Parts: sequence; structure tokens; C-alpha cells
Amino acid sequence: MTDVLVVGAGPSGLMTATLLARQGIDVRIVDSKPGPCTESRAFATQARTVELFRSIGLADQLIARGAVNTGITFHIKGRDLGGLDFDRARAPDTPYPFILMAPQCEIEDVLLRDLATFGVSVERRTTLMTFDQNDTGVRAALSTGETVTCDYIVGADGAHSVVRKGLGLDFDGDPYAQRYLLADCRVEWPFDHDTFRIFMNGDRIGLFLPLAGATTSRVMTTDKTGRDGDLNLPELEAELRKAMCVPVTLSSPQWTTRYQAHLRHVERYRVGRGFLVGDAAHIHSPAGGQGMNTGLQDAANLAWKLAAVLRAGADDALLDSYHDERHPVGVELLRFTDRLYKVTADLSGPRARLRDTFGPFVVKRVFTLPVPHRKAFRKLSQTGLSYGAGPFTVDGRLASKKGPRAGDRAPDADGRLFDLLAGYRLHLLALSRRPLTDVEKVRLRGIEGVQTHIVDSGEEAFARYGLTRADAQALYVIRPDGYVAWRDDGLDVEACRRFLARLQGGIATTREAEVVQ
Repeated sequence: MTDVLVVGAGPSGLMTATLLARQGIDVRIVDSKPGPCTESRAFATQARTVELFRSIGLADQLIARGAVNTGITFHIKGRDLGGLDFDRARAPDTPYPFILMAPQCEIEDVLLRDLATFGVSVERRTTLMTFDQNDTGVRAALSTGETVTCDYIVGADGAHSVVRKGLGLDFDGDPYAQRYLLADCRVEWPFDHDTFRIFMNGDRIGLFLPLAGATTSRVMTTDKTGRDGDLNLPELEAELRKAMCVPVTLSSPQWTTRYQAHLRHVERYRVGRGFLVGDAAHIHSPAGGQGMNTGLQDAANLAWKLAAVLRAGADDALLDSYHDERHPVGVELLRFTDRLYKVTADLSGPRARLRDTFGPFVVKRVFTLPVPHRKAFRKLSQTGLSYGAGPFTVDGRLASKKGPRAGDRAPDADGRLFDLLAGYRLHLLALSRRPLTDVEKVRLRGIEGVQTHIVDSGEEAFARYGLTRADAQALYVIRPDGYVAWRDDGLDVEACRRFLARLQGGIATTREAEVVQ
């Protein structure tokens, strides 16, 4: 019997599988396609996603396959207005103050190689036909003729998800009326090849996204052709010039397509023993580069909870918290990307003329100070996301209003906190402005089910985690997905033990324990 069957081997499915495998979970992953994707497809990898890859030792590999982008430049009727500058965002709580332009095919390859180190490979040309579930497990019929019996099934099988349909869930929403033309190709034009640029001109929009220097870039524009069928470069070139108001020459296409975005969302991310992640649960406008990142964070939220139930005897209610935490994120994702889409790409007539007339003034005015850059970065990067308090995210005694609360993302500090928090497992962060006695250290390190880290120096770490008084101390239980599960302003070891017993999350495997020294 298999612990978990993952259906779909895109980024969300692969991340789910590799995180489960790291925790000693018996996982199988199937995909109907004959092989991995070869196109760039999704590409904007946000800081929170790079942090996730860092936690499992894959960030350097990922960054080596992408292009670092530190801002977004806006153009109206060809005029360069400047725009977002992430260097001005001053985001010291992440080592990655940028958008990494990493093609989806490269992200998948990094995850496939990591998954293989745990002896797991994708079962290709294998389609989930049907499945049923009861109180004891799931039976899934595959196109190979095999019937798989498993404890849980995870649908990472995209917008046309078989798992979602099998769970009886509607995919409520609609397509956007406007279509787009898209290509990964060589671009010759008056600007550099290192900057993310958005062009607006009346009811047209054009995008330029750096991928591989001058050799390959992504361009996208509004489709006003009224045609169907294959897209050719001269057709795209003509439409881009109208949107960008600059001369553009395209060549060496690697991928071209006509694209229509949808806005859809399910009401439940969990039904019994079935779960949905990524595009199987939510699809939306590409505005803001959020989709793939959100799916990867779905996986990070779910995998440790499945492992805690399967291996550590955690209560089934922990699995309910997957929906409770991630569904609101999906709702806000659709709201945010829809707003961005309507402001930049869905204007026409008087509204478009209004934007084109006053947009230059607004952009120049708004981005004069660092605060808008900081707010925009926190939103786009997903580093500002918080789950808030809940049954499994609990604040103890709080002596300071500063520092992350339960449900908040655990920030980096001094460039070394994330090194301590390496490994997809539970961590206990013990911070103290005064040196701890040997007895105190022994008591802290005696707490089972967590990797304990004692931090008794480093002003930035103290400030970031809310230790404002000269004698301040605090305990933080950090979840495998990088969020605070419990905080207490003191060193109450027994209170920590009581919370961990409630969470029942001693989920580190031998291999993960070896990662953290």
C-alpha cells in the first residue's frame, strides 16, 4: 500500500512528492504526459519560493538556471516611466530581494533530480482514470490497468484536474475575454535584455521578460488579430510594435502560443482523503507572476502535515488546516491578480485614455519614496503572507508586539538564520539576550521532535524577532514550511512541550537531521 499518490508532475506535484519523500513517506507520482516539459511556461520565481528551495538545499541550483531581476519598469505610449526598484525596497529579512526569472522546465528539472535521490521517479504516460475513497483509504485506477491503494491522493493535475472532478468539486469562474500572443525568442530592440518591462498603450499591453540574456526573452502582447491557429513571429512582431511604440524584431523562436487566461477557484482544498494543489485548485491572470509560486507554497504547506499524520500520529484535524490556511490565500490571489489585470491590461476607451494621460504622473509620484517599493515587493514576493492564529498556530506569552507572531513567516536575520533553519522539518529557535547556563541549554536541547538552535548573540536577529528589552528571551517553533507555529516570550520549556504534543509533529527523518548540524 502506498502512503500518498500524487497525480500530476508539474512544479506543484513534484514539490509535493519530493517533500514527502524527504520525510520517509512512500510516495508515487504519475503524469499523463510522455516526458517533462521543454518550454519555459511559468517563469517568475518569487523570493518566498527561492527561500523554500533554500530550505531543502536547492536554491543555488535554481538561481544558476535563472536570471535575477530587481525591478519592473513601466512604459506608457513608449515613454520610460521608471517603476519598481527592489533595491529600494530594503528587504533585509530575505536573502533574495529579487524576482528570479527561471523557466518552469528548469524548475521541474531541479525537482526531478532531487526526487530521484530518494529513489522516486515520475511514472509517465500514466493517467488517473477514476478513484474512490472511504474511511480507510483510496483506490485509484490508472490507465496502465493497475489499481493503486493509498492513504491519501493529491491532485496536482492542473486546470482539467481528474482528482478535482473525482472529489465532486466545481471549478467556479470564467475566462477573460481578451486573448494574448506569447513567444520565447530572440528580441532586437532599443532597450537592454535584463529588465522586466511592461508597456501600455490604449487597449494594448506588451510585456518583455528577461530569460537568458540577449539570446532568449519572453514577449507577450494583446491579441487583436482575431485569428486562431499557430502563431508566427511576423504576426506577433506587428502586434508588439503597436503596444510598445518602439521598433521590435523577433527571431529564433523556442515557443509560441495564443493564450487566454481564466479566473477559477475551488471551494474546498480537501475532501476526505483527497487534496488539491496548484492549478487544480486555482487559476488566474498571469499578472504579478504568482501562480506557480502559490502552487509550490500549497505543496510546502500540505506535505509536512501529511507526514505528521502518517508518521507521527498527528490528529486528522491538522490536515483540515491545509484548507483553512491555503484557501484564503487562493481567494486573495485571485482578487490581487484580477485587480492588476484590470488596471494594466483590461482598459479601453475613456479609461485607457485616462490611464495613459495621468499614469506617467502617478508612477513618478508614487515611486519617489521607498515605502511603495517595499510594499509592492512584500506583496509580489509573498514574504508578507501570514496565516494568522489558528488551532495549530498559537501565541504564548507576548512581552513585545514586535517580531513575527504565530502564523507569520519566519524572517531571515544576519544572513545566517536561514542557515540554521535548513531542512524541511520542525525547528525550535531559542533566542536570549543574556548567556544561557549549561542547564538551560540542556533543557532546551532535550525537547523532542524539533531541531533546537540557540541564538544568544546578533543584534539584528534580536530586533527581527522582537527581543527589545535588555533581558529579553523568546522561543519560536518554526514549521517545515517556514512559518511560526508557536511563539512564547520567555524560555518556558514545558509550555513548548505541551504545544508540540498538541501538534504531534516529530517528523524529521534521519536524512533531514543530517542536513542540520
